[in-house]
Amino acid sequence: MPQGAVTFLGRGLAYVRGQRIVLTICPVCSQRNDPKAAERGHCLWCAYEPTPADVRAATADGKLNGKAA
Repeated sequence: MPQGAVTFLGRGLAYVRGQRIVLTICPVCSQRNDPKAAERGHCLWCAYEPTPADVRAATADGKLNGKAA
């Protein structure tokens, strides 16, 4: 699993620390997550839980793995 800033198939925003996913912006409901729920790895608003298979590395220039996001 990539480390640092990630998306889920190009949506949402999270950070990966080791095997832990900190979900900042939900890819399903697009809401900014509550900090405590984010640390637990699920969305406070819609209960989305990330699937590691959907994790994709995000880049600072707004591209996803070299392709336009």
